[in-house]
Amino acid sequence: MNIPTLREWLYSAKALIAALLALYIALALPLDNPYWAMASVYVVSHPLSGATRSKALFRALGTLLGAAAAVVMVPPFAHQPVMQSLVISLWVGVLLFLSLLDRSPRSYIFMLAAYTVPLIALPQVEHPGAIFDAALARSEEILLGIACAAVVNAVLFPSRIGPVIAARMDALLGDARAWIAGSLNPQQFGEAAPRTLHKLLGDVMALDGMIMQLSYDSASHLPAHHAREFRARMAMLLPQLSSLIDPLHRLHSELGQLPAELSELLARLEAWLQSGDAEGGRQLREHSLRLETWLSDSHPPQALLIGSALRQLRQLLVLWQDCLNLRQSFAEDHPEQPPTLHYKVRQLIGGPRYYDYGLLAFSAASVGLSVFVACLLWIAVGWDYGFSGIFLVAVASCFFAAQDNPAPFIKTFLNWTLISTVAAGVYLFGLLPNIHDFGMLAIALALPLLLAGTLSGRPQFTVAVMLFAVQTISTITIQDAYKANFPLFADVALSNILGLVFAIVWARVSKPFGAEWAARRLARSTWRDLADLAQSEREHDHDRVAARMLDRTSQLVPRLTLVSDPRLALTDITRDLRVCFRLLDLQRSLPVAIRRQVSPVLQEVHDYFQGCADAHHQLPPPERLRARLDASLAALLALPGGAAHKTVEALAGLHMALFPEQPRRPVADDDAPLLAPALAGKPA
Repeated sequence: MNIPTLREWLYSAKALIAALLALYIALALPLDNPYWAMASVYVVSHPLSGATRSKALFRALGTLLGAAAAVVMVPPFAHQPVMQSLVISLWVGVLLFLSLLDRSPRSYIFMLAAYTVPLIALPQVEHPGAIFDAALARSEEILLGIACAAVVNAVLFPSRIGPVIAARMDALLGDARAWIAGSLNPQQFGEAAPRTLHKLLGDVMALDGMIMQLSYDSASHLPAHHAREFRARMAMLLPQLSSLIDPLHRLHSELGQLPAELSELLARLEAWLQSGDAEGGRQLREHSLRLETWLSDSHPPQALLIGSALRQLRQLLVLWQDCLNLRQSFAEDHPEQPPTLHYKVRQLIGGPRYYDYGLLAFSAASVGLSVFVACLLWIAVGWDYGFSGIFLVAVASCFFAAQDNPAPFIKTFLNWTLISTVAAGVYLFGLLPNIHDFGMLAIALALPLLLAGTLSGRPQFTVAVMLFAVQTISTITIQDAYKANFPLFADVALSNILGLVFAIVWARVSKPFGAEWAARRLARSTWRDLADLAQSEREHDHDRVAARMLDRTSQLVPRLTLVSDPRLALTDITRDLRVCFRLLDLQRSLPVAIRRQVSPVLQEVHDYFQGCADAHHQLPPPERLRARLDASLAALLALPGGAAHKTVEALAGLHMALFPEQPRRPVADDDAPLLAPALAGKPA
């Protein structure tokens, strides 16, 4: 592990200053539980100033919402513990479901509101008259910690998120540049390493959370709009490059090698990717137009493939130039002058995301039910401080509800709770008896918190550091006077540990399937949507379909590496993306006059993908579908003029996506029954 950098030391020092400031003010006022204010600082602190402000705002709103709900819930059920437990559990489940529906940092509002209710309500079940005072105290202390964290982070060497996003953009462009160059190598068309592809797509989608923080970075003048446009275009690289690779791969298979002129053009494209100058891109597009005419005349049987490949290449050039222009504009001082963009991705700017509502509802209901069962056990045992364990059941389960297999994460939570309990015991019974003023207390707390804070900015340690700091501070329960009580300390510690053990067991029982079940549901949803999209008689919102498809793919890709079913693990996600965009092209370009000629193909596509969904794994496309495609292509190519040109191109792309290794074959006499419906609408 690398030693902490100066930036990491600076962040840790700022968090420590904010925490000690919150503790000092809380002790001076005095507040009932000053340690809550101190612990809140470490919950909301983030190396980036904008992220700290957003977390502070969301935590404040979530705390106030949860506190208000606790005040409303406790008095009406003061003498009905089972009913009160049910109401609290329903609240946790519903608010967690709302949190899972919002995959932005804003979801923290609902998650915090979910587990704030048991934190405030359960200790007061026997004293319902004190619930308002308890909710007010909790709100005051947390808001104090939030304010201290936000102010210190903003005043002392604020760290802006704009440069971080700019660096991430540069890294994405570099990774994408290498991926495109490798994919266009004639020796390995489209065979980029899956891990590289998965990482690239995941990193592109992860930009959303960072982009949202721009609006909270008050000193940043960088345009969030440009960043969103950039992310949308980077997400389109996968389907766009795949659309180029398909005809190139088919050309390579049919001719044994690419025409020398086309190979030279690809080499020039690779060189241009390194420089990305606008003039070079324009020259490449003009050259590809001239080359399309010449190569089509030189290779008539492959004219359709050549035309498709070069048109997709020009689209890739436009897409990449847009990405470069947006990156440049993002770094400029005057973002009000937007660059001219040519690649249309309207469907991905604020477009709908894909949600597996059934799985999300199951996860939220499981957490709510776990809280209810834990409450029933508490009531049955009659343990005075059993509510402390129930609170950790709610916190740990909510934190990791979005994980396919939350048990290992909750186990990590338990491990750090054990470590923080030991650390708190050392402080409470070994060091604090010898401390008599705030200065000595600050010095005693500074060293471990300062060291731990240096690791907070590293993703692999972020949760661990937060748990250690918050749990240790909360377990010490710093007050305005020394009030150590070992039986109480041991009672609460045992309750916390048993609560987390219960949460682990519950997670293993209720969600034992891991990533495989989620991956299978995502894949089946993809196949059902493709089957539905192929129904030519229906109208589809093309923008919505494209956005959902890309978002669902970003969720499915990382899970496929974790499944054990080989049939599911071998699912070709890029193929499904290519089919989706070719079907969208087909639906857009399908004139009513020739719809009858394409309907048999679309029906076969529908039946095929519906069969994949029913079989729960990707099936090989049937020969009958290939025959339908061949027949429809032959019929459309025989039509006079260019009325069906776009439809032919979309059908050819669909053929290449579904049958990448098999060239289109001439229609034989045996195909007459298949060809007859396609020719039914052909003019004499």
